[in-house]
Amino acid sequence: MRESIVYQQRSFVFLVLYRWVSLAVPLWALVTANGYAFSDISAVLVLLVAVVHTALLTVFHHRLNHLVLKWPSLLAVDMLFTATLLWLSGGIFSPYYLFALSPLLASALFFQYKGALFGSGFFTISYLVAILARPFSLANTLMSQTFFMQLAGIWLLPALVAYPATLLRRLREAHRALARARDDLAQRHEELRTAHRQLTIIHDLTVSLQAAPDIETLQQRVLTALTQLGFERAVMGLINPITQRLEQWRAHPAGTPSSPISLPLSAITPSLASWLSTPEIRWWNASTPLTGHPTLDEWIGPGPWIVLPLSLREHPVGVLLVASKVPPNALPEPKLIMLRSVGEQAAVVLGTIMLCIDRAKRLAVEHERNRIAREIHDSIAQSLFGIVFTLDACIKMLPDQANEVQKELIDLRNLASRVRQQVRQSILDIWPSELTLERFKADLRKYARHVNQARMFHIEFNTGGNFDGLSPRVRRNLYRIAQEAVANAIRHAGVDSVRICLRVDETRVYMSVRDTGQGFEPEEVLCREYNREHFGVRGIRERVQALRGECEIFSHPNAGTLVLISIPVNGVLHDG
Repeated sequence: MRESIVYQQRSFVFLVLYRWVSLAVPLWALVTANGYAFSDISAVLVLLVAVVHTALLTVFHHRLNHLVLKWPSLLAVDMLFTATLLWLSGGIFSPYYLFALSPLLASALFFQYKGALFGSGFFTISYLVAILARPFSLANTLMSQTFFMQLAGIWLLPALVAYPATLLRRLREAHRALARARDDLAQRHEELRTAHRQLTIIHDLTVSLQAAPDIETLQQRVLTALTQLGFERAVMGLINPITQRLEQWRAHPAGTPSSPISLPLSAITPSLASWLSTPEIRWWNASTPLTGHPTLDEWIGPGPWIVLPLSLREHPVGVLLVASKVPPNALPEPKLIMLRSVGEQAAVVLGTIMLCIDRAKRLAVEHERNRIAREIHDSIAQSLFGIVFTLDACIKMLPDQANEVQKELIDLRNLASRVRQQVRQSILDIWPSELTLERFKADLRKYARHVNQARMFHIEFNTGGNFDGLSPRVRRNLYRIAQEAVANAIRHAGVDSVRICLRVDETRVYMSVRDTGQGFEPEEVLCREYNREHFGVRGIRERVQALRGECEIFSHPNAGTLVLISIPVNGVLHDG
């Protein structure tokens, strides 16, 4: 709109300038008339009137411009004035012809084709009246070449001016449309920039939360992020899902309480207790304490607070308190969105970590139970079975074969002593802090001698790669797998040696245990209903599967056994 006004003002100035230039023609005619200047008083008066008229237009062009745009009929008054000048100054021979065309040009510039059409029509009538009112021969006037040229100019010049004026108007409209589109795009660009900044902050916070090594660090990063958003202080407390207590309080920039505070959910204020069960953002501006715990309320401060309950899948995780002098509904929309996003991200990550910790504890217990079951079965249970079997035989041999029973009892005493040692080893589960490759070989040979005390048993090793670079969990499970394979060879294969090949590359660990003993049918042994005494073979596969690896057992009666395993170097236990 402003550009249109500027264009119209400039057009009006151009028309005023045109009037001044067109007055040069009557001035020249007046100077050169009859050989001396200013000989005709009437001509001088007409020129003065035209000059005064143009001067008034020049001085008041801003005001007149608005009036013409508001009342286009004023151009008709100007046309009548210029037609009168033609009548007074010679009709078709008037030097004011170009001056008289100025209101026509104005109508064409301001109102394009419509203005040119109506202006030419009205001025044609005024022109004919002015011409015919002169005391010339009507026939000579109408047949004059000058008359037809002037009449053609009245119609052609406004039409020629109206065309570029129309183009300029359309260009201005297109420019205004482009300007509006530009402004709209700029506004949308700013909105996108704001959204991008918000997403960047949320992304950075999410990445930092995912990389947090512990819950305390995670809490600190969330609280720091909130203060960076412009909030003075933020406090967080977490719910222990086992004890149902509100604990692990942290704040920024105030740190942690001087002594740990653990508050039962049943002891907190009814308002806070009801809020924890719903995910809605609340506003606490009351004079009463927030939690009901004097020490905790004193450490938290009086507020006012924005209260964000943290929950994951409708399970309360904790509470987030953000210091704010205005309620949530008075916060700027982007800031409120950011606050909600940070709270949701914190709830998801904290809840997930708590679930993972709980699941890890359960898996650890389950794996330890399975390990103890395998060790008891592979060593203690079989030894006890032998003791029971021998005692039963001794009972049958008494009293007739007392000497034989005495020898058997001596063997049973030694066997019971070994069982006691095995039980102690299972209970203590003594492992070196670093199971190196040399310790791996030495302990496995020691285990073979312990299992097979009746005869010498040899283990041949062939190793390669960085075994010591593996994680302690992988090394420990490799030892257990090799231990179970060696125990099976000693007890069932009827051989006095095995060959173990162990190779570590960049991504996987490969181990094979081979013997040339009696062999067996793997499908039958791995069938739980077939023989529960072969739990060790299933134990090997279960351990390998828990490490996300692969296990193959090749065996056939009287053809020996080959156990092949392959596991990732970073084998992670899972629940299978």
